[in-house]
Amino acid sequence: MSAPALGLVLLSTLFHAGWNLFAHTHRGDAGLFLRAALVAGLVGVAPALWLQFFGSPFPALVWLLLPVTGFFQAVYLLGLFMGYRSGDFTVVYPVARALPVLILALADTLRGRSPTALGLLGMLLVTAGCLLAPLDSLHRLPWERYRSRALCWVWVTAGATVGYTLVDKIALERAPPGLLSAARYAGLQWFLAAPYLYAALRWLIRAELPLGDGRQWRQAALMALFVVGAYIPILWVYQLTPRASYVVALRQFSIVLGVVGGILIFHEPAARLRLVAALLITGGIALVSVG
Repeated sequence: MSAPALGLVLLSTLFHAGWNLFAHTHRGDAGLFLRAALVAGLVGVAPALWLQFFGSPFPALVWLLLPVTGFFQAVYLLGLFMGYRSGDFTVVYPVARALPVLILALADTLRGRSPTALGLLGMLLVTAGCLLAPLDSLHRLPWERYRSRALCWVWVTAGATVGYTLVDKIALERAPPGLLSAARYAGLQWFLAAPYLYAALRWLIRAELPLGDGRQWRQAALMALFVVGAYIPILWVYQLTPRASYVVALRQFSIVLGVVGGILIFHEPAARLRLVAALLITGGIALVSVG
């Protein structure tokens, strides 16, 4: 992976850890994710449509894939909301980030883009570190930590991550190159995710979704800023590197930031063990960047 691509991914991790910490802090507000998606989508949709007609248009395949990625993004946000509502941040966040890494490596292999030996070793270290993070001690392995209600939603989140990553990689390879193309794709993606998310929150889990006051909309705008700051660089990187699994593995540096933040902000247990897990992730990231 080139130095510019690596820099973009690491920049993305700062925003990603930030908005997840913010979301966990406001986990009682069922409408926060929906309002954030609406802000990101409504700000981005008009420029995206203008560029479609007066700039470099997206090909038809990208437009066919956008509703699919919107669906996966909505499922991802739903899984995170439900996971954060019922589990520790330093459990839900690392495991949700871990599971997609090797699945996407397999997907890259099936597409004829197999990871190198160093890259695969790095992804294994990333996954091991992520799966170590939920434990309180190495002396006993409480498997119920991986079978809790929160972890069921983690599986939903991980599956959605795999879904939107594969769709976005295919779409961005066919879209016009550059940051502007990635930004308008993101705006359309979040605009299309909002109706799916509303339906899921309203009808599947019977969540009350008040319109919200000015303070809540300001919080949503701040979260939306961090969300798009986290994902627009990733969408651009998809155009700069052939392997989606490498990008997802490198994004797991956000776990290092998130675990430290979870310990300092939420005072969650097993700080030493979870920092060891973060170091494993960092080592894996280094191998992926070299590989």
